[in-house]
This record gives sequence, C-alpha cells and structure tokens, in this order.
Amino acid sequence: MLAVISRRRVGPAVGRFRVYFVSDLHGSEVCFRKFLNSGPIYSPDLMIYGGDILGKTLVPIFPEESGGYRWYPSGHGAQHVDEADLAAVQRKIADSGRYNLVTQPEEWARLQRSPEEMEAVFERLAQERLRHWLQLVRERLTPKKIPIVMNVGNDDTNATLDLIEAEGPENFLVPEGRVVSAGPYEIFGCGYANMTPWHCPRDLEEVDLQKELDRTRGQIGNPRRTILDIHAPPYGTALDMAPQLSSDFKPQVVAGNMLMHHVGSTSVRELIESVHPLAGLHGHIHESKAVDEVAGIPVFNPGSAYFSGQLQGLLVDFEGDRVLSHLFVLG
Repeated sequence: MLAVISRRRVGPAVGRFRVYFVSDLHGSEVCFRKFLNSGPIYSPDLMIYGGDILGKTLVPIFPEESGGYRWYPSGHGAQHVDEADLAAVQRKIADSGRYNLVTQPEEWARLQRSPEEMEAVFERLAQERLRHWLQLVRERLTPKKIPIVMNVGNDDTNATLDLIEAEGPENFLVPEGRVVSAGPYEIFGCGYANMTPWHCPRDLEEVDLQKELDRTRGQIGNPRRTILDIHAPPYGTALDMAPQLSSDFKPQVVAGNMLMHHVGSTSVRELIESVHPLAGLHGHIHESKAVDEVAGIPVFNPGSAYFSGQLQGLLVDFEGDRVLSHLFVLG
C-alpha cells in the first residue's frame, strides 16, 4: 500500500507547485511501479527521478536435467524452482533490483571468465528493463500529462543516458548537464558524483565534478526559481553520512557501533553556497534520508531501501521563491 496523506494537503492549491521526488531505485521493478502509481495519489505538478536507474547484480538461473530450474537466492544455497514457478522467481529477482539470466552452468562459467562479455549481457538486460519502464510511463502517466524529470546517477552508464534521451516519452525532461524548465521553475541537473571507493561509471574527482557544475551554472536564469536535481548530496550535511569502510570495503564497527562519516561533494556544497537556489534534491547515499540546510537553502535526500521493495519518496510544495512544506512518504 502507498502511504496516503490528507487530501486537504494533496489536492491542488492556487499558486502552489508540488514536486514528488525519488532516487536510487536501482532496477527495482516494484519500486518503479510504485513511483508511477504515486502520481494519481499525490497529485504532483512534477515528478522527479533523481538517478541510479540501473540495478547492480545479475543472477543466473540454471535449467536442471530432471526438469525445472535451480538458483541461488543469496549467492549460495541452491533452491529448486518448478517450471510453473519460474516467472514468480524472476519477478522476485526484478523487484529486488536484480536481473536474471537463464543459462547453462558452462555458459555462466565462461561469462565469468570474460568481464567484457558479462558486461555486455548485463547492459542488454538493463536496457530491456529500462525500455519496459519507459513503456509503463507511456501507458500510465503520459496520458495524464504529468511531466517527469528523469536523470541518471553515478551507477548508470552513458548508454543509459542515451536511451532515455532518445526513447523517453513526450512528458520526459532529461536535465543532465543542463537547466530545463518545468512549470514556473528551472531544474538544474547533474547525475555525476564525487569519487567513491567503487569507481562507478559516473564518478568524478572533485575538480572534474566542479567543472561539470560550472558548465551548467551559466544556464541558470533566476536562482530563486531554480531547483537542483543533483545526484550527489552536499558535503558536511545530514544527507551524506555513510559507513566508514575498511580496505576490503567492509563497514567499520567499534564497540558495536558502525562508524559513519561525511562522503558528499564539496563542489555541490560550493554551488549551493554561491548560487543560492530555491532548494536541492539529492540522492546517492541510501542511508541518509534527511532534510538539512546549506547557507540557509533547504536540501533533501529521501534515501533508498529499493532492495526491500519499499519506496522512499519526498513531497515538496513550492510557492514563488519559497518552500512551503515537505513530507517524506513511504510506499
């Protein structure tokens, strides 16, 4: 069930502009469907997906000679699947944000020895799901004329960006590296992030991220009517707290407590401090669902729990150059 707030707050109001924002769904089929279903429920004037569209994992499913299939739900511990239950297992995998490949063990072993071929299979499956999502948008939201800002994140590829720009429906706005108009506001888009330990496809060193932001900064018309849709959160806020990792990427724990530290972008923070936009909408750090301020400017991160099938979202009501209210919602 989607969380439903009071219709008094949901209904349209003169002069108010409602934005519904989510981020980091990472391939989760159920979360993306919930995102689309949220349009009629929350009645936003604009829906924004803040990046990280692609999933992270490819799960093999092996046919068995005796009939049916086997797969490994958590990477170990084989589980048998009857033919009649295969579609349900594939949907379970998709809902958790993963992709599946029905293949022979020998072929899977060969792919594991060839990173280039494995990457090509992963990209094909990821694009198939994204095209499926674009079709869902056409069926469910395009007829309702609800505009959607769709941006990429640091885990996405340039091929992902090319696909949504080339095949997105007519109600799509793609603000990567540009400022686009949405109603009375401007949306400043950037799907890059400062460097992470995993060196994701769209990670940049701060100096290069600064250059990307500077290139787009010049397109801003009225800063007080500009909403930032920047995947990386600003450094030193409640939005960018993540676990400290050891050299083998394991969370550091001391006396039973996980050590946390700031991992956001100094370049994004500098942009907010110098431009003074209306608000900042960010994602990237799944654990840091929060609202904070940078130089008096409200910044938000709805967080993400995509792997559980739970959709974490944010409603923000704007009026003129003011943020009237915000509400974190769950689905």
